[in-house]
Amino acid sequence: MSETRIILAQKKLGVPVTRREINEMLSFKPHFVCFPEYFYVNRRLGSHAQTPHNHKLQVQRIRLLSKALDCVVIGGTMPEVEGSLMYNTAYVCQSGNDLGFYRKKNLFSAEEGIITPGNEYKIFTAYGIIFGVLICADVFHDESFLFMKERGAKIIFSPTFSLAKNESIKEKHARDSIIYIKGAELADAVIVKVCGVPSEYKNFLQARSLVADREKVIYRVSPDEEDTEKIIKITLDI
Repeated sequence: MSETRIILAQKKLGVPVTRREINEMLSFKPHFVCFPEYFYVNRRLGSHAQTPHNHKLQVQRIRLLSKALDCVVIGGTMPEVEGSLMYNTAYVCQSGNDLGFYRKKNLFSAEEGIITPGNEYKIFTAYGIIFGVLICADVFHDESFLFMKERGAKIIFSPTFSLAKNESIKEKHARDSIIYIKGAELADAVIVKVCGVPSEYKNFLQARSLVADREKVIYRVSPDEEDTEKIIKITLDI
């Protein structure tokens, strides 16, 4: 496979995908669709709350969307409760079937004491492509990228909860290079970072979605669109 069609669903957290958005995605015939970190949440419960009923409902939404689009959906993340523990988990489905899930291994400071870290990185396979998922703060650890390289991952999806910062465009671009171009070089893979859009629910976000390889940022949301919902369509040669 060479031409790989990917959608970055840059959306407000916890807001259902509309029929218009589904039709827009369908017209692109994607192989992969990725959502932001904490996208599949019930806003009335809050991002760090969950019930068995809501969890089952959210996972079913991911399955149904992957079936409707006939592609792989990386469902951003959601809180996952297992016994007395809560994880920040990305569910991955293809055409209505579960490929598996990944529990965030490296936590953001606000999650510590609430979320339990996962204990292993994971890879998945679809369309003959090995791909991985790294959630937000996972990208600050070289070991995560080296794991992906050792296991032959060609695409790394990174659902991210990106906090707004008072920084210049030059500083933003420099940080992208330090984290994502370097990470892509370490992993020898393309990184697809997908961020949520600020809303009344979470108004302190910035949607700095991007795609990077080992040499450059292939695509980056412009600074004036960091608060704009977008269905970003990218075609890569994988």
